[in-house]
Amino acid sequence: MTTTSLAAGAVAVPRAMRAGARVNRRRSIARRRKLTTPRAGFLDDMGVGDLGTSSPSSSAQVELANSIGRAVDRTYSELFPDLPSEVLGVSVPDTARALADAARPATDAAFQTLPDDAKSGLSDWWQREVDSGFTLVTGNAEYEVALALLVFLWATGRPGVFGGAFDAYFANAFDAVLLNKKFDKDSLKIRGKLGDGSFGSVSYAEDTDTGRELVVKQAKSVQGAAQLQNAEEYMNRRVRRAPLVASGCAKYLGSYEVVEGASSPTLVWAFEGDVTLEELIVRRDFPECVEELLYGGAQGGDDYAKRTSKVAKSVLRNLLSTLAGLHDIGIVHRDVKPANLVFMGRKFKLVDFGAAADLRTGKNYEPEQGLLDPFYSPPENFIMPERIPAPPPLRPLTASLSPLVWGTFLPDLFDSFSAGLVFLQMCVPQLRGRKVMDPNGSFRRLLEENNYDLRKWRKVVEPQGWDFSALDANLGLGWDLACRLVCKRNFLQRGRLGCNTALLHPFFWTP
Repeated sequence: MTTTSLAAGAVAVPRAMRAGARVNRRRSIARRRKLTTPRAGFLDDMGVGDLGTSSPSSSAQVELANSIGRAVDRTYSELFPDLPSEVLGVSVPDTARALADAARPATDAAFQTLPDDAKSGLSDWWQREVDSGFTLVTGNAEYEVALALLVFLWATGRPGVFGGAFDAYFANAFDAVLLNKKFDKDSLKIRGKLGDGSFGSVSYAEDTDTGRELVVKQAKSVQGAAQLQNAEEYMNRRVRRAPLVASGCAKYLGSYEVVEGASSPTLVWAFEGDVTLEELIVRRDFPECVEELLYGGAQGGDDYAKRTSKVAKSVLRNLLSTLAGLHDIGIVHRDVKPANLVFMGRKFKLVDFGAAADLRTGKNYEPEQGLLDPFYSPPENFIMPERIPAPPPLRPLTASLSPLVWGTFLPDLFDSFSAGLVFLQMCVPQLRGRKVMDPNGSFRRLLEENNYDLRKWRKVVEPQGWDFSALDANLGLGWDLACRLVCKRNFLQRGRLGCNTALLHPFFWTP
């Protein structure tokens, strides 16, 4: 029998000899279980490399690893007779070993952070798993692999169980001590109002001690305002703890209390700009006004359609990237619209997280309450079906269930619909009015009558002189992307592109 050995020096053992060797293996297992020091090479016996759980210089660990390798005497084809050894000419065991080697630094670090009891327990469990021929849990090696794959998908899928644990127990404490600044209200001077909403007002301010320009947001004295303000503080701190995501959002600095013991704090951001996409879209010189911000000047050479498509592509790419990052950490914004995209630095950044929901912990999520802007919300109005029960009060339990809930209902598709409407509004001149997205207006009403099928809707409005040239530029890839974003979900809660998937669309590959 010619097979690939799972451990150095291992010899393939025919199936008929396994039963006779079982008694001797049990005796050797009992002796080896006295050694609880984590051994090196958990996966060497399986042909997938070392997890790097301990230092190979320890003689006890090496001895334990070698003894387990000799005891198992299994090969890949014996353990998994129904699984292919090669896929498209690529060796499965060799590939798995290479992946495990690549993951070794991370697994080394993770294992060393565990308490000694946890290390011993994990080592003991793995020893018994290896000695059973990888049949300890399910009784079948192939089922064991399938179970391990499901556990891996659960642990690494959105919104991230391990990432959530690190954020809750380590990053949160670090943020509270080092990053969350408490401002002195007496040192802040309000210079003017930037915006006003139903639940809060946003003002331009200056820190008189440092001369720094700031943006402050105060909750109004209306029902629900304090709750949204507290939720926004929570969301901004969550985003700040994820640097890659924070780069696409307004820079949150901290808070202060206007009155001691106030029900909600006043929130403070760095002032980086105050021009919104909403203001630019309605200008007669669009897209030139956006080109000046993005590229430092109007871009000549191309016709109007291609220039509009290029500007819309740049804005949409940044927006989808920011939203995809938020979704990766479990946050659904629920209020994506041009008014919440502010030009800061060299790109448009997302602001206003008062309506956002953290589905990793259940913060600011109520199944029967939908916080949204009806102008840009999708037809479902809720990020998940109303029949879904409220999150458990224990956050660790909520976090452990969140990958299953997310994978089933895809709440991120709520934001991708809104992003699609923003894209459509940039590309179609007839949609650039401030009130054109009104849910009672002709556009939304006609879209609903055509079951949110943009292709059917276009057949109705195009004969009336509507301009789709920007979407038809570059082989019509922009139009195809818009149709895949602005649409209804199907009965499986799918049927619409998510933000991360939309970024892979060929529209973004063209110049």
